[in-house]
Amino acid sequence: MYVFVTFTETDDYYRAGPSGQVKARLEEASGERCLVVPYREMTMKVVEEVKPRAIAMSGFGGHFQDRKIEWFFGADEVLHQADLPIICFCGSHQLMGFCFNHDIHRLKVLRDEPMRKLKPFEHWPRRASCDISDYFLAEGFLPVRQVRPDPLFAGLPKTMIMRCSHYCEVKKLPKGFVLLATGPHCRIEAMRHKTRPLYGTQFHPEAYAEPFFHGRRLLANFAEIVRGFWETKET
Repeated sequence: MYVFVTFTETDDYYRAGPSGQVKARLEEASGERCLVVPYREMTMKVVEEVKPRAIAMSGFGGHFQDRKIEWFFGADEVLHQADLPIICFCGSHQLMGFCFNHDIHRLKVLRDEPMRKLKPFEHWPRRASCDISDYFLAEGFLPVRQVRPDPLFAGLPKTMIMRCSHYCEVKKLPKGFVLLATGPHCRIEAMRHKTRPLYGTQFHPEAYAEPFFHGRRLLANFAEIVRGFWETKET
């Protein structure tokens, strides 16, 4: 079984919403059932009780500073302690950056880290929202370039096309991590822990769509990483 940790503040994971679609795609890629868990309920106790083979964490809309920092403590605990493969998409990739660059228990709040401000005449998408309308927004299927070979990218071209939807990024590669992929506007597009099967992608491989299927291949590659991890454990 996989666990999919959703950072949505709605209950769409009970219906045919975005989290339900990601659940289905994780199940298709892995051949495993996938249990959806709201992020505020995700702790090491859940990991110990459910005993998942892998964990995927979602992106999320809204802003870090609008959420109480203690809501992230359970995910922080899992990211640091769970001995199993984990992959984080977009917002949870940024959360992983916070968790490994800081002791979040000592912080009062997490704050968005936007990529950069737009120049007045730049021809880039703008989102109609007062608080982010001045910032560069990576929106759509964009090129992402591998900078380091990794099983996560098996069978994929060096320049991949992945779904992006973010105006923030991980500013500093955490200690103990390696950079896997980069982009023209976001340096840390993918990263991995040096000694653990712990991955983060700023892009959304789970949001692939025809004709851009590189994300589907990446999910299948992660499933192979999971199988290999447990085969090694069991021998």
